[in-house]
Amino acid sequence: MDPQIAERATSRRGWLGAAGAAGLLGAAAVLLSDGSATAAPPNSPTDADKELLGAAQSLELAARDLYQLAIDAGIDDPDGGIGVMARNHRAYAESIAGMTGISANAPNQEVFDALEGEFDTTDVQQFAAAAQQLENDAVATHTELLTRYESLQAKRLTASILVVEARQATVLGDVVGDEVDTLLDASGTVASTTASADGAEGDA
Repeated sequence: MDPQIAERATSRRGWLGAAGAAGLLGAAAVLLSDGSATAAPPNSPTDADKELLGAAQSLELAARDLYQLAIDAGIDDPDGGIGVMARNHRAYAESIAGMTGISANAPNQEVFDALEGEFDTTDVQQFAAAAQQLENDAVATHTELLTRYESLQAKRLTASILVVEARQATVLGDVVGDEVDTLLDASGTVASTTASADGAEGDA
């Protein structure tokens, strides 16, 4: 699995990978304004942000564990792309932990249980299809959260996560063999963003 495939993909996800970083960060900047000429958004996550970030962290941890499940099953990963994606999800969970103090130890069990059978495989096509949908779901979830965060830090981190996970979906779509039109129509399901984080404040 070539982690550079996203650079060559012509799709909504490929656009996000190449030029979408600036667009997403610009969108995040717009969202920082609440319409008031005098109100300034907080820099650090608010209590409301932390609850949402806890849900985002749980999704990232579930994704990390699902990728690791495929790796442990012995899936062929000659270029190391699957390992890179697993590490990305872990890094995002740890970034959220560093920002909020929420320990990175509570994966979204509902997401993990729903996809465990699809990821516990050595079938690359089965894995890629399941992982592509997971990435699309993660993009949909973070997009939803981006509109709800109050703080600069939460919005900036989320924008950076969105760029990479959209690119990962493109890579996986290439493995599956999706046509451009299919990639353009890619969509995901928003995971739960209402569950309170279970992790106590402390070290990640």
